[in-house]
Amino acid sequence: MSPQVLIDTSIWVEYFRGKDQELVESVKNLIRTRRATLCGIVLSELLAGVRTKKIRDILKQTLDALEYVEVSRDTWTSAGELSDSLRRQGISVPLTDLILAALALENNVELFTLDSHFRRIAEIKQFKSVKA
Repeated sequence: MSPQVLIDTSIWVEYFRGKDQELVESVKNLIRTRRATLCGIVLSELLAGVRTKKIRDILKQTLDALEYVEVSRDTWTSAGELSDSLRRQGISVPLTDLILAALALENNVELFTLDSHFRRIAEIKQFKSVKA
C-alpha cells in the first residue's frame, strides 16, 4: 500500500491554477486513491487566499473529503527541536513549514511541495510527482 501524502499549500495553489498538467494529474491521482492528506495550516492558508464566499464554500467542501492530520503538543515540540537543529546548521525555515515537516515525520507520510527548503531536512520523504 502506498503511503499517504501531505500536500503543501504551494502544490494546491498550482493545482487550482491548472497550468501544470502533470502536477494537476498527480494531485487528482492522490485524491482519487485517497492518499491526499490535509492539515490545519494548509487549510487556513488556502482559505485565506479565497476571494468570494462561493469559492470558499466550494473549496471547503472539496477539502473536507480529504484525510486530515492534526497538530498535537508533540508536533509543536518536534517543530521546535527541528528548528533548533536546522538553525545550528545555518538553515532558517518558516514556522508553518516546520509544522508541516513535523507532521510529515510524525505521521510517516510523504510531503508534496514546491518549497526547496524541505530538501534540506533529510528525514522528510518527498513525494515524487508524475513528472519527477
